Amino acid sequence: MRTKYLLMAVVVAGSLLASGGCYYDVEADLYPRNFCDTASVTFSGSVQPILQGNCAILGCHVPGGTGTGDFTTYAGFLAQVQNGGVLNAIQHQGNVQPMPPSGKLPDCQIRQIELWVNAGALNN
Repeated sequence: MRTKYLLMAVVVAGSLLASGGCYYDVEADLYPRNFCDTASVTFSGSVQPILQGNCAILGCHVPGGTGTGDFTTYAGFLAQVQNGGVLNAIQHQGNVQPMPPSGKLPDCQIRQIELWVNAGALNN
């Protein structure tokens, strides 16, 4: 009789363990790659990282580079935003050279820059 209860306890414990008693969220499931944060776009948190990874790179929009303007600083990028060419360049529209020349930025990054510009291009 005691063996019967022990066997039942082992079966119940095994069932609980096998049923996924612990659950771990998978980041890729919680935050899909197609998520685009447009709720809190700022220069320092959204736009500047895009510039650093795609524009303010060796030989381009840096001091002494061939690109128009210095995108390593807020003031340098703002000057190009104010002359009106930045949005057309990143959207690959109009009579401006498409930027970056290696290919169009992801739609999310373009949207973030557009939102920042349309909100006044603040140094935030």
